[in-house]
Amino acid sequence: MNSVRVPIGYKFIIGFIIVVAAAAFVPDIIEKTGVAEWMMQPLSFLTAMIIGLILGSIFTRNFTRNFSLLTGAAQRISQGDLREAEGLGDMVFRDETSDLEESLSLMSRSLKTLVGHIRDTCNNLTEAQETLSAVVSKGHDTSKEVISGTSSIFDGALEQANHIGDASSTIKSMAELADDVANKVTESVNASQKVNSMVQRGATTATSAMEKMETIFSGIENTESAAIRLKEKLNDIPKILDVITHISRQTDLLALNATIEASKAGEHGRGFAMVAEEVRRFADNTNNSVQDVSLIVKDLRMEVERVVSSASEGTSNLKGGRDDLRKIREILIDITNYTADVAEKATLILGLTHKQKEKAEKAVEIVEAVARIARENLSTTEVVEAAVERHGAAINETIAASEKLSVLSKELKSVVARFTT
Repeated sequence: MNSVRVPIGYKFIIGFIIVVAAAAFVPDIIEKTGVAEWMMQPLSFLTAMIIGLILGSIFTRNFTRNFSLLTGAAQRISQGDLREAEGLGDMVFRDETSDLEESLSLMSRSLKTLVGHIRDTCNNLTEAQETLSAVVSKGHDTSKEVISGTSSIFDGALEQANHIGDASSTIKSMAELADDVANKVTESVNASQKVNSMVQRGATTATSAMEKMETIFSGIENTESAAIRLKEKLNDIPKILDVITHISRQTDLLALNATIEASKAGEHGRGFAMVAEEVRRFADNTNNSVQDVSLIVKDLRMEVERVVSSASEGTSNLKGGRDDLRKIREILIDITNYTADVAEKATLILGLTHKQKEKAEKAVEIVEAVARIARENLSTTEVVEAAVERHGAAINETIAASEKLSVLSKELKSVVARFTT
């Protein structure tokens, strides 16, 4: 039902006008009733008072009821009771109390919504705090593990730096050793080349001897004595070598005497001393060559003895002897090839040794770079460890803040619990 809004002030003015009008018209009404004149004034006053009280009671009772209802609603709201309160009902003439009722009702609904939202927020806040506490607790444990891990990493990095330093020293020593090995291999290559040259010369000599032996075989094919004479001739070779050795020793002794005489001659004998020294060196080389030839002859004698032994088995076995001689030639060729292969492999080893030396030098550079990186990693690990410690302190502060948040959530719940919806 539509109603007209009349402010309270206007209602009081209207009531006042009605009371004044009643008081103004009461004497005329009483006069028409035929009341004694001396009673007219008191009766008019009394009637006006009664009418004023009745009209005032009607107006004030309505206002009092409305304000009592509004005051009760406000008190219930102040005490936390947000349930729907008894309204003022339908009013023909609305006034400020109707506006106040609507405002209180709107405030009650808003507070009810706010309290519900706060309760939901408290519940969410509690759940979030519990989740945060769990996460922070795990983070705290993880932080401890990380601190322990970074400490272990720091110790490992320190130990690694020490090991790398030791490895660097070791590899440097290996590089120096590789340099020494390269020098030794160079000497070995030179020696193997000399041996190869000597073996080739010996093989040439032995081949020539075997060709002569083949000629002898052809000449004395059915004669065993030829093989014996060959053996005797081979037996004479050591004697010849002994003679050469004796001559070499005599030459050496002669050079020594010449050196002594040159030293006695002083400055004038210096040139003669140099010649004597060259003669001694030649004698030494001759002696060494004789020893090498002796070894070769020794091998040759062994082969010849085999030939003689084969010849002694009979002329019918001459073909087998020739086969053995051919095998000897092949063995000499194999020896020559073997010595050449040894010299070639020695040269290859020399190249590999030089490469190894270069790689060792590069390894030293790499290890030094790794050591530098390890030192940088060590410094970085120290920084990380400090950052993790700061992170642990921040987590502790977060835990404290989470505990404060939990206390605040409980306090907020206790405050919201005062409201009844």
